[in-house]
Formats: sequence, structure tokens, C-alpha cells
Amino acid sequence: MTTTKTKTMTDAEIDRAVTEELRWDPRVDDSGLAVSAKNGIVTLAGYTDGYAKKLAATDAAHHVAGVLAGREREQEHR
Repeated sequence: MTTTKTKTMTDAEIDRAVTEELRWDPRVDDSGLAVSAKNGIVTLAGYTDGYAKKLAATDAAHHVAGVLAGREREQEHR
């Protein structure tokens, strides 16, 4: 029997990974967004240039390993 260990990411690691994912994703302008993580739940706060970019930011955050859930706080589109 083979046992594999899964590394659990800390909230700080998740925060950095989501920030990098947002920076990398061409659909997202991350300059108006702030990321925070607590217990694997990521919160995106700030502003985007439209509803499609808001959805893209949320989608990008969910691509990061270790993210259990996401939520938006005051993430408005202009």
C-alpha cells in the first residue's frame, strides 16, 4: 500500500498564490483588488472594470490549490 502526503498550504501561502494567479491571468486587472485568506477561504475585495472581470478574478482564485472557498467583499465593477 502506498501512502501519499498532501501538503496543506498556509493562509499566507494561499494569499500569495492567489495574488500571483490574479497578476498572471490576462483577463484580470489586479491593481484594484486585495486578497486575504483565512482557513482556506479567500476573500477578494476592491474594484474591477466590469462584471466579466469580476467573474474572471473569482475564477482565477478558485484555480489555486488549497482554496476551499471564495467570497467577494465590496468587489464592485465600474
